[in-house]
Amino acid sequence: MSRNYKLMPSLWRLEELFKLSTQYPSGLEWIVDKAGYKKGDSVGKINKSTGYYMVSVDNEAYLAHRIVYYLRTKKSPDTHGVQHNFSNKLKDNRLELRATYRNTFIKN
Repeated sequence: MSRNYKLMPSLWRLEELFKLSTQYPSGLEWIVDKAGYKKGDSVGKINKSTGYYMVSVDNEAYLAHRIVYYLRTKKSPDTHGVQHNFSNKLKDNRLELRATYRNTFIKN
């Protein structure tokens, strides 16, 4: 069964807003002052119904781990899923995120 994924913002747009961070559970921090946040603040809010961190980019909501994967690998996850290793939604598994397609892992 195929799944439709929301198209990600351009990589250059994400790189001008965020950087990877081991300091925060979402794995992201702001690199600009924007929308009430200061440079260095944590990016994302936890979605209580899904347990995943959500990030708003240009008034669109995205899963934080998909942004983290895109920034880390430079490969857009537009056509595949991104899964936390051991299905751990809350821990910063930045190095353990995996692309999935049809229930299989794609090696980076």
